[in-house]
Amino acid sequence: MIDPKEKYNSLLKNEIASYLIFRANQGHDAKKEETIFVSLDRYISTNMHSPITDNISPELVEGWIESLPKSFSANTINLYISHFKQFARYLNSKGYSVFLPERSLPDMTYIPYIFSSDEQRRLISAADKRVETSRPSLRHNSACFSVLLRMLVGCGFRINELLNLKTSEVDLDNGIITVKDAKGSKDRIVPVHETLLDTLYIFMKSGIPQHDGYFFTSYKGKKLSYSWARDNFNFCIADIGIVKPDLKSHARNICIHCLRHSYAVSVFQKFDQDNKDLYSEAPIISTYLGHKNIYGTEIYLHMTTSNNSDVIRKMKTYNKGLFPEVSL
Repeated sequence: MIDPKEKYNSLLKNEIASYLIFRANQGHDAKKEETIFVSLDRYISTNMHSPITDNISPELVEGWIESLPKSFSANTINLYISHFKQFARYLNSKGYSVFLPERSLPDMTYIPYIFSSDEQRRLISAADKRVETSRPSLRHNSACFSVLLRMLVGCGFRINELLNLKTSEVDLDNGIITVKDAKGSKDRIVPVHETLLDTLYIFMKSGIPQHDGYFFTSYKGKKLSYSWARDNFNFCIADIGIVKPDLKSHARNICIHCLRHSYAVSVFQKFDQDNKDLYSEAPIISTYLGHKNIYGTEIYLHMTTSNNSDVIRKMKTYNKGLFPEVSL
């Protein structure tokens, strides 16, 4: 159990501790939320000195949100707000009156690079060529990236979902991959196209996937890292002539996650070309991608380049005012 005297010090320390115990008893990983509530607790300790009655004011809540580090992205701020709102509802159920803040507007300053179908094919060819030309000690790792890249392009996985993938979670007989404890601590099942299954069968027979371990491993049998995937991705985009723009230090540039954006956009474009109702199809792709709700899928569309304006325009019918307009 959490000892409020050790971890929290504010006038709400007992309520915070009780809430996190409540969350843990519901099956949530409360430890992942502790950083958020330590931040809240520290702000309350500094700015709330009167004994608690039954009211927590908008000024206090909004003051805490304003105090969050300026380096936080809008998505991170929204995460903090989301967890606070759950805490507020918990307090309200206990007789308190707690202000519920609005979500921050999404951070639309980053526009991902959307790879065309031709560029995706060339990326895969570049990865395959690296398998052929790598020296023997590196050929194993290059083969892993060639397969991993096909899975990113063909299924829209998050990179960490594949790096954490266990061989036992790959069911080639039924053509599905089970993603365990993904973003949001949720599991999901991802069907795989038969053309990709053929590649996975060959990869499985290579002996690289560990029977009781990770699907992608280094030639030493260790789990492959994000930096390994990032470096191989950068090599491949350079091989096909894609040059990263010169941005400020630490600014988000063309990255491996852009393949997930590209997948989402290509699916919606295919729906559009097939004259399918985006209102009906959007929740399906949202579930497939492992989004918590349709909001995350909407962000992918608004973060695309202008040549996808037809898809975005048609999604307005689906939105019906649910999401804010964003100037690209």
